[in-house]
Amino acid sequence: MKKSKHGPILHVSRRRNHNRDARRRLPYNPAAMQTRRKLVVEPIGVDVETLPRPVDWPTLFGNANPVEIEIGCGKGTFLTEQAKARPDVNFLGIEWARWFWRYASDRLRRHGCLNARTVRAEALYFLTEFVPDCSVSAMHVYFPDPWPKKRHHKRRLLQAPFLQQVQRVLIPGGRLQIVTDHKGYFEQIQQAVGASALRVVDYARPGSAAGREVVGTNFERKYAREGRPFFALAAVRPWT
Repeated sequence: MKKSKHGPILHVSRRRNHNRDARRRLPYNPAAMQTRRKLVVEPIGVDVETLPRPVDWPTLFGNANPVEIEIGCGKGTFLTEQAKARPDVNFLGIEWARWFWRYASDRLRRHGCLNARTVRAEALYFLTEFVPDCSVSAMHVYFPDPWPKKRHHKRRLLQAPFLQQVQRVLIPGGRLQIVTDHKGYFEQIQQAVGASALRVVDYARPGSAAGREVVGTNFERKYAREGRPFFALAAVRPWT
């Protein structure tokens, strides 16, 4: 594993392409529109407004198994692989983009991942309003929107208010895992995590990562083909 002053570089390809498309923008595609009409959200996708505040995890999942949350689950690639490989863990995916939320919900349903649920919600709002204290074993944030323009940096998710909520909802020893391809954002994340109550630890590749993959998400595979380096960070909530 290569390292730089910015943190671990987990993958570097020879091809470089610095064009950055909007990460949730979908072009009009008639075939895709047909697919959208066939997506089945229930029982995996849950209407956030039907949930109690705070959420009761045993009621939502039907058991008291540990809960892990992925912020920005996209098409559900990581969530699906994790839910299949670890049936004794409950997984919740949070996604704001409606079509991605519907797609991930349908995908998890088709794979029989009954230990997974998804909600369409803004991440900080959901953590603040719905997630109980000390109730989450791990939080996963992979390839969050970097909002590269300086005037948009205030929209970045991984800042003090979000990290305060992460620290609140994680159990002692609970883990936060982050991967991004954006060096500038990673530097800001390092500073924010360093200033928080979380303690930085070594990043651990999840079982969903194949070969040289860092996580095993659609965005990672797309960006690897473009030759982008990946930066990773992990932190835990201290026991005391």
